[in-house]
Amino acid sequence: MSSTEGETSMDHSGDHGTETTRSGMGPGRLAVLVAAVAFLAGAIGWAVGGRQSDPLNSADVGFMQDMTLHHDQAIQMSLLLLGKEDVDSDLLQYAQEIVISQRFDQGVFNATLDRFGHRSAPDDTVMGWMGHAMAPDEMPGLATEDQMRQLRQASGEEAAALWIALMSEHHLGGMHMAAEAVDRGQDQTVVNLARGNQTVQADEVLELSRYRLRNGLPIPDGFTDPVEDEMVQARVAQMQGG
Repeated sequence: MSSTEGETSMDHSGDHGTETTRSGMGPGRLAVLVAAVAFLAGAIGWAVGGRQSDPLNSADVGFMQDMTLHHDQAIQMSLLLLGKEDVDSDLLQYAQEIVISQRFDQGVFNATLDRFGHRSAPDDTVMGWMGHAMAPDEMPGLATEDQMRQLRQASGEEAAALWIALMSEHHLGGMHMAAEAVDRGQDQTVVNLARGNQTVQADEVLELSRYRLRNGLPIPDGFTDPVEDEMVQARVAQMQGG
């Protein structure tokens, strides 16, 4: 979620990083985002395609397989929100950007895995490369079936507050997985992708928190403030020059 000409930024001491007032993602903003994604995809494709031997270790492969699966639910949640007509258009634009960016990630992951002869889907368990294999539906950050049902049935501000809470928790799980890939990965391109995922998802947690505060939405019962997560706090300190 990058700032563009139609947005203004203001520093607020005591707030989470830099406050952004969004004017929305019109056709021009969307075109710039799509062009940037296409350029980055080409650059990564060139870097990956130029190598003949497999540079990936088990962490590189496992991260891309598992994050592809993890992204599926974020996309599903965003599409559910986009199908609701009584949700604020600014929040729908956040959801639209998440669909675009995470579909792009999945394309890069799948192309890289295929290029070196690896499956794009994980086995029956996930996160074994991190030392603690588990069933796919136990991955950190994933919403439960009941939570997804609640999101489908919710409307208006209730749907908005629930989507923000679920997406923020989802991002926290993805960020911690990406941090492991940065530490354990071997291929520098994949490590950079994981580091980028970590930064983007922290920024999106912060932006969604600001949106929630601006619009007076509650944190639903059973959820905590995602901004208190140590990785999000580290991103805040980085943005503030700490």
